[in-house]
Amino acid sequence: MEIKNTNTSLELKPPFKVHISNNKALLWNIEEIRFLRENYRIVGSFIGCLPRYPLQNQLFGLPMTLLNEEVTLLLSKGLIILVDDKKSHQSPTNAQIKEFEQKSFQEENKQLQEYINFIEEKKLKIKNLKKNNTLNHDIKEKINKAKKTNLNDLKEENTLLQQKKESRNLESTPNSENKTSKVNGFAPIINIKTSSTSFTWYNNNENWFDSINTAKQNNLWIWPSTLKDIQKYKIYSDLWNKGYYITSGIKFGGDYLLYPGDPLKYHSHFIATVFDINKIISPMDIITFGRLGTTVKKSYMLCSWNQQEDKAIYFCLEWSGYG
Repeated sequence: MEIKNTNTSLELKPPFKVHISNNKALLWNIEEIRFLRENYRIVGSFIGCLPRYPLQNQLFGLPMTLLNEEVTLLLSKGLIILVDDKKSHQSPTNAQIKEFEQKSFQEENKQLQEYINFIEEKKLKIKNLKKNNTLNHDIKEKINKAKKTNLNDLKEENTLLQQKKESRNLESTPNSENKTSKVNGFAPIINIKTSSTSFTWYNNNENWFDSINTAKQNNLWIWPSTLKDIQKYKIYSDLWNKGYYITSGIKFGGDYLLYPGDPLKYHSHFIATVFDINKIISPMDIITFGRLGTTVKKSYMLCSWNQQEDKAIYFCLEWSGYG
């Protein structure tokens, strides 16, 4: 497969580390996620909570979890390596814990001081703004008074106008402290560490695997292990090779949803479900699948894998009205 000439393609080079935790494959690097999506049509799904919006379930953040099919496909192509996250997290020593607490304390103090400086600068700007507004008000009053008492005395008026002009320039021109400030635009944020690589007690040098066989031998990744899993993976691979973006189809009662392009730009066209080639499907099931697909404006695709001919078989259902 050809790689697109994107910025991320030039900066990043696979294989990428995928962390396996509780039989879930997790990606934590947003640039790697973007790379796989743009170049290999790997969509996955975000499952993390957004720190600023924790009480909602419409938008999610890192990490991104991969389908079993996506993990096996990427692993077979050498695009990822699997990391045993549980074994990589070793028990820290007392000295490591103390060092971590000291670094955390220093980082918290640094952020706190930056925030305090930001607040002080903001207060100073507000004070200067109020001062300039008061000066402008006094100038206007003096000008009005001068016009009423002595219309011929233009010298004082010109002086006041010049002062007003200088005050405007002062207001619009930032002071030197603002120019040299290191916290310009700083706002308090919530820092959540999403990577364990900075921890001294985290070691994945001996707990990663770059092939399906070695991952199975170490009981880290055993999917596909059943005949059903093998059939699903072969169907998924065949559809992926045809150029589809593929996501889980569980919300529409199927195994996969097939998109002609990136799901951010397109609606899915097919609901795909994998059946054994010898399975008997009743007329009622056919009607159910057809009506379900029509209700959500998609075609329902029945998929099977022919072991003898080593090829996929597809059959699409669409509900049509008559009369």
